[in-house]
Amino acid sequence: MAFDIATSTGVAFGLAGKTPRATTIDLGKRGKSEAARFAKAMQVTRHLLEKYEPDHVFYEAAIGGPKASAFLIGLAACVTGTVADMGIPVREARIQSVRKHFLGKHLVAKDFPGLDARAARDAIKQRVIGRCNQLGWRPRSDDEADALAIWDFGCATLRAAQSVPTGGLFGAEHFTERAGK
Repeated sequence: MAFDIATSTGVAFGLAGKTPRATTIDLGKRGKSEAARFAKAMQVTRHLLEKYEPDHVFYEAAIGGPKASAFLIGLAACVTGTVADMGIPVREARIQSVRKHFLGKHLVAKDFPGLDARAARDAIKQRVIGRCNQLGWRPRSDDEADALAIWDFGCATLRAAQSVPTGGLFGAEHFTERAGK
């Protein structure tokens, strides 16, 4: 299982090598107390873990280092603490590693000259969505697409191989059986 933790949290789950599923969890709008939003994060996490029984959980590391939102760090603590409380191994996934694995390169704003930071961020999100679609996965949001990328990274990390081949080079269409040889 994989979490892209934010106010709209993307969650991806499924068996390695199979088509994953994804959903988005709304952890509440601004205006609700942080305590209520943290409680919802823990409740939803526990529900998902009980329903889908993952053997590992990966989550995206908070971006921004010391400037990262205290709220985002709090959400990550709620999710990871709940996972650990249920005895399931939980691992942080750095966005640089996830993007390099999933897209072949860790794309950043400077890879999109002429775009401001927001537009570059959106362009990167569209690349992740495009990769998901290429694999036959149909995320309904960039949150789900990011969770699917983290899920795929987690599968590759745990299985020492990608959950889905990245291209057609080694697909069945390139092999032909030779009779009598």
